[in-house]
Amino acid sequence: MARLFSLKPLVLALSMGFGALATAQAADDLTLGSTCLKCSPEKLKSEAAAQAVPEIRRSGEEPLAADYTRITADEVQGQTQVRVRAEGDVIIERNNQVLNAEWVDYDQGRDIVTAGNTFTLYQNGTTVSGEHIEYSLAEGTGTATGARMESEHEGRRLQSVSESAQMQGSGRYKLINTKFNTCEPGDASWYIKAESIEADQNTGIGVAKNASLVFGGVPVLYTPWADFPLNGNRKSGLLVPIISFGSDGLELKTPYYLNLAPNYDATITPGIISSRGVQLGGQFRYLQPTYAGQMEGEWMPDDRRSEHNNRYHAKWQHQQQFTTSLSGGIDYNQVSDDDYYRDFYGRNDIARSVNLNRQAWLNHHTRIGGGTLDSYATVQKYQTLANSSGYKDEPYAIMPRLSSRWQKNIGNAQINAFGQFTRFEHDDKQSGNRVVVYPSVKWDFHNQWAYVRPKIGVHATYYDLDRFDGSTTRHNSRVLPIFNIDSGMTFERRAQAFGNDYIQTLEPRLFYNYIPTKSQNNLPNFDSSENSFTYEQLFRENLYSGNDRINSANSISTAVQTRILRPDTGAELFRAGIGQKFYIKNDNVLLDGSVSRYQRNRSDWIAFAHGNVSNSVRIDTDIHYNQNQTRVENFAAGIRYNPEAGKVLSARYKYGRNERIYLQDDGEYFYDKLSQIDLAAQWPIKQNIYAVARYNYALNVKRPLELLAGVEYKSGCGCWSASVVAQRYVTGLNDSKNAVFFNLQLKDLSNIGNNPFEQLRLAIPGYSKTNEVINP
Repeated sequence: MARLFSLKPLVLALSMGFGALATAQAADDLTLGSTCLKCSPEKLKSEAAAQAVPEIRRSGEEPLAADYTRITADEVQGQTQVRVRAEGDVIIERNNQVLNAEWVDYDQGRDIVTAGNTFTLYQNGTTVSGEHIEYSLAEGTGTATGARMESEHEGRRLQSVSESAQMQGSGRYKLINTKFNTCEPGDASWYIKAESIEADQNTGIGVAKNASLVFGGVPVLYTPWADFPLNGNRKSGLLVPIISFGSDGLELKTPYYLNLAPNYDATITPGIISSRGVQLGGQFRYLQPTYAGQMEGEWMPDDRRSEHNNRYHAKWQHQQQFTTSLSGGIDYNQVSDDDYYRDFYGRNDIARSVNLNRQAWLNHHTRIGGGTLDSYATVQKYQTLANSSGYKDEPYAIMPRLSSRWQKNIGNAQINAFGQFTRFEHDDKQSGNRVVVYPSVKWDFHNQWAYVRPKIGVHATYYDLDRFDGSTTRHNSRVLPIFNIDSGMTFERRAQAFGNDYIQTLEPRLFYNYIPTKSQNNLPNFDSSENSFTYEQLFRENLYSGNDRINSANSISTAVQTRILRPDTGAELFRAGIGQKFYIKNDNVLLDGSVSRYQRNRSDWIAFAHGNVSNSVRIDTDIHYNQNQTRVENFAAGIRYNPEAGKVLSARYKYGRNERIYLQDDGEYFYDKLSQIDLAAQWPIKQNIYAVARYNYALNVKRPLELLAGVEYKSGCGCWSASVVAQRYVTGLNDSKNAVFFNLQLKDLSNIGNNPFEQLRLAIPGYSKTNEVINP
């Protein structure tokens, strides 16, 4: 055999293809690393050093032409076109592939590479090492033993060990007796163990047989067969079951995901609630260049704990862009019975789901007459759910509403013309049509430190009312001129506190508002309600929302606020203000449309303070004070201590002298004093162990409204986290529910259980996801 090569840096350049490469590797003991659940960074480093795939070595020579192969070694010998053997620090390079080994035999006649006693192979972000590899360059097939693999794609990291890896050509391979996870090197606190995995990189699909999830060295889940995406993309198949406990016992859901197309997918979710019965849910999502939406629902044919059967909820949300100027949408919600949300949902869902929206709308935007014209059309009807006593107050249906607003700027003036037609319908109240026309002109005179904005307009309303309760049809109208002037100034100064530089502003504001007094008790009230008394309300022309009631006004609002800003970014850190309205006349239009007189000559005053008083302390305070009766009407105060992510303590207090509490059986709201304290916390109690809690207590009725307590754990190496959270909350005047959430999150893989994140986010101001907290 002729000796072709001897010592480095002599190389062999061959125009032979290296073919498809293995994407998995093995180790003798099939060990990924430590299975200890209490992983520490120090232990991880030592485990990683012991288990790490060796770094790939390159020759450092100039890049080769495509499909040429270069062999670099301490000693190379053999015969051209027959066989080459390279020994000692062997490096084989071809295209983007690199193979390191102690020795390599290259059978050029059969195009087979054999490497040992150890090897390391790199290709397209994947590094593989092992004991022995035999690979056909021509066919792209072969076998590696004792294979260990590491790869990373789009932030997803994968490591595995296998008894052997069979390369089957064209990006297909099979791993025998394999373990894999998505942790850092040396961390095997959990892993998937499978008898075999067959993977096809062309389709991006892997199939595991006789697979089990091993957590802390203990198998916890098993499946005889499962398929999964290799690259993190969507893939049809079973999702991790959702398990929770509560007042209804055990709840188990087993969702199955269907990847129907790149822009369509669906999920079918059969489940069971132990004390109620079986349940079937589903979701369908779609996405197109001009429209998108989703449909979802749930159905329980037989509920053992309820008088209702065939219980369901259905939801459809759709948005569409018809043209560049025309868009629209649909929001449809339906449940089978009044008790559905009370029986199946949490406290927050119950509160916001009294009136279920059913609406379709169109929006149109265009330019006309040198200005912009925005038009809106909608039909809207609610499904109103009765309270636990059977009473409900259904809003009017809008069938339809057509609105347009035209705006044009001429110098310092803005011309605004608003018009609206609405058809209001109700089964138990008087129906009718309403037309609103409101033209106005607003001027804006300003410089860098002050502004004056006068506005004048005419609000005209016309009603065409249907026959109702023995009365005939009738017509009514109302025309009111509206005039106001909004003015303000902004002063700035540089300030220092706690060694930091800030900018402090002082912003006085004056608002004059005039609307003549006119009785409106001959007009219906389709959609008006009184706005809450807030700082912003001082500068609104109308006390009421909607268009059926317009308050009388001849008043001056005075206010001043200050803000603390960062001098470099202008970001606002803190804001505080105080304001009051003074009445020149005492006429007052009530919500029923009648005219009365204020029992006071000046309004209550309102004050607030919101923002950070230090890097770790935030306060939020609002107070509404009745100066004529020298008493507080509403007061809310909160303080939050948040020195870093995962550490937060908060205390909040809320008081209302005469708040709407609940709807009585006769349809009237019960008003009473409201006084609540709300304490919440997320805090580490040991390394990587966090306690979470909330205590919401009604002082006036001496009853807790919500109790929440739990523990969250994040592994020291960040590969998994777990949480157990228990919650008890009020759902009605004499009703409450319990819930227990358990969640196990495996990094870049899945959640097992029922994730309590949404409950914790709403319950604990400043809450951080425990698995995302970065410890120093």
